[in-house]
Amino acid sequence: MNASLPETSNAPLTQAAWAELRARLRDFAARELPDAMIPSRFVVLPDLPRLPNGKVDRARLPAVTGEETAATAYVAPSTPQQTQIAGVWADVLGIGRVGVKDNFFELGGDSLTAAQMAARLREATGVRLGVRELFDHPTVEGLARRLSARVPAAAAGGTGHARSLAARELAAEAVLPADIAPQPGALPAAPAPYRSILVTGGTGYTGAFLIRELLDRSRARLYVLVRAESPRHAERRVRRAMESYGVWRAGDERRITGVPGDLGRPYLALDRPTYLRLARDVEMIVHNGAWSSYALPYRRLKPVNVLGTREVLRLAGRHRVKPVHYISSLAVYPGRPGDHRWAEDAATDPHGVVGGYRQTKWVGDRMMAQAHERGLPTCVYRPGQITGAQTTGACATDTFLNATLKGCIQLGAALSFDVFLEMTPVDYCAAAVAHTALGGAWHGTAFNLPGAQPLAWDRLVDLLAGCGYPLRRLPYARWYAELAAAAERGEDNELVRFLPLFGPKLPADDLGYRGSRPVFDTTNLRAALAGSGIACAAPERELIGRYLDYFEVHRFLPPRAERNVP
Repeated sequence: MNASLPETSNAPLTQAAWAELRARLRDFAARELPDAMIPSRFVVLPDLPRLPNGKVDRARLPAVTGEETAATAYVAPSTPQQTQIAGVWADVLGIGRVGVKDNFFELGGDSLTAAQMAARLREATGVRLGVRELFDHPTVEGLARRLSARVPAAAAGGTGHARSLAARELAAEAVLPADIAPQPGALPAAPAPYRSILVTGGTGYTGAFLIRELLDRSRARLYVLVRAESPRHAERRVRRAMESYGVWRAGDERRITGVPGDLGRPYLALDRPTYLRLARDVEMIVHNGAWSSYALPYRRLKPVNVLGTREVLRLAGRHRVKPVHYISSLAVYPGRPGDHRWAEDAATDPHGVVGGYRQTKWVGDRMMAQAHERGLPTCVYRPGQITGAQTTGACATDTFLNATLKGCIQLGAALSFDVFLEMTPVDYCAAAVAHTALGGAWHGTAFNLPGAQPLAWDRLVDLLAGCGYPLRRLPYARWYAELAAAAERGEDNELVRFLPLFGPKLPADDLGYRGSRPVFDTTNLRAALAGSGIACAAPERELIGRYLDYFEVHRFLPPRAERNVP
């Protein structure tokens, strides 16, 4: 990427201006582009060389040398505080130098090193710095301003929420580009039963169960989009995921075609022949792929969760109209205290939807409604927190809820938190989606998929104790202090990587709204599942015990010395 400014002067001020420009370009690209499209090098020129016709003379553009990397955007610390912070970062991360524009996490930092850095800065400055503040201010420059001002953090849920966009910005993000609609001359949608289905997110645990249900409930060939080096590699990744959760069966390979691609890149990173083949052959899309991280801001999640959803919808309108079944979340509903009943309507109100992941799902939800209005058949499914299989307990261990359970068990203490959980077993969710999608009769409909009943956090703590994991109950501030101290000591606690979601006094609103008592209507869901035999198990001792047994067998949780059997 080139920009016009002199690149030949050795004047210090000019050099600083170039560095500042490169840093600003890099920051802008990081906000607006998928990771794979962010330029790694920036060259600054006084002018772009021109041909007589006014076009850029590419032959006269200077070659980019191997030394011209992002590191040339280095801006040296200019204050004692910036120098001190940069020195601590360099020591903790084991790198040569740190500039004021460098991002701690792009330099290789993570939650564990962030906790160590916070402890070191406290020793050096006497100022207590929360790990969450580093996630909110990840550059030396930003962190120095934060330490100098010590301005109270923005209230969660407001326009200053560090991982969120303001409501007006969020609404603008949800506007579909004009070309996302049925292409002129596109064939109409094929009726059920479908012969070919594209699935995204097939290597996650929800995806593994979705593939199982789609295979069992149809005769369709499944094209599975996977980040992979080749179709064979993609198929191996799908098989490994399904085997890890016990849902792979002999012969499945005959109906699964791996498609190497990437949701975070334009046209799903597909070459033209593959893209056109999918546009021609696929008759339905189940869009489950997403980057499910509560700790990351909207802008980091946007390439996969928002732009990827756009690309799926764009494909759905090419050559043949394809129904799109989108896995959303109950998190698209605004968080509000008190009792609220949420009908299975389109997500329309962005106020109160905070946190990067929640907001990307809200945008995806809205885009599905717009696409349907333009003639692309869509359905939206909003599960609660997707938990293990109700039949076997099989579950991913990297979800936030499971990290919270393990982190509390490692601490031996549970936080006091007045929230209710909607736990949706993964096999129930997959069966409900597959049954409804394959029927082809519910286009334009949204479905709430909560658990069988809400589960209070305190009740879950009781169930943990009854199943052999008794925990001390601590007021939130004391619990947080113990977790922060464990992080600073370098202990291997599962919740350390989620520290940005916890403040010294209150957890972030992303995690649940204190005193909120939402009721999710399931009229559409009950109608779609009528007579199917698909039912959701209640989150009581039998189901929770099954999950804990699975985690113990797979060594995610420490073994229980004694089982409390009634």
